[in-house]
Amino acid sequence: MTAEREVLTCTRLSKHYQQADEPLIVLQDVNFSVGKGERVSIVGASGSGKTTLLNMLGGLDDPSAGTVAVSGSELGPMNESQRARWRNRHLGFVYQFHHLLDEFSAAENVAMPLLISGIPRKQALDRATELLSAVGLEKRSGHRPNQLSGGERQRVAIARALVNKPSAVLMDEPTGNLDPHTAETVLNLLDELNEAFHISFIVVTHDDRVASRMDRVMRLSDGRLDLQMAEPGQ
Repeated sequence: MTAEREVLTCTRLSKHYQQADEPLIVLQDVNFSVGKGERVSIVGASGSGKTTLLNMLGGLDDPSAGTVAVSGSELGPMNESQRARWRNRHLGFVYQFHHLLDEFSAAENVAMPLLISGIPRKQALDRATELLSAVGLEKRSGHRPNQLSGGERQRVAIARALVNKPSAVLMDEPTGNLDPHTAETVLNLLDELNEAFHISFIVVTHDDRVASRMDRVMRLSDGRLDLQMAEPGQ
């Protein structure tokens, strides 16, 4: 993988917490890169540090050591304001729970990252409507979250993550709160969006079925990422 195709790289990433007389090691010397349009899953048991790793990749938490670079720029030297702007421009986020704002419509929720970055409201809503159409919700754009099903809310969250045309989308158990049929629908949607927009997906999951849909599977255990990348489906 050539450096110019890498959209996210972490180098010797570690996270320690001081606990009583000795440090609690959550992550130790994690190294990997993600290429443009690549779909990567990170699997591991509950408490293995998957969410901590994802938060550091997104600049939401600081590592104890090591570096994270997104679209060619290291997050560490940035101040909080710079990091927030870079994150809003280059990264999207999807969580197990959709985190939509109840008082706003689906289109307004999707448009929120654009509005925050100063894009005019009409332009932001037009872009949001395009994304809602891409996820099959063009007729639900005026509905608020409490008027949508769980699967529809998650699709709105995915559209919101894509609205800024990010380099990569970080996903934390994106199907964990969905029934099997709806989860399959969402996974099929991710395949279609990846093919259409060539955006990289980094998916943290404990579900091997979800992981097997990605291009690469990496396993997190005892604070370390397995460097022998498993083939999907194994």
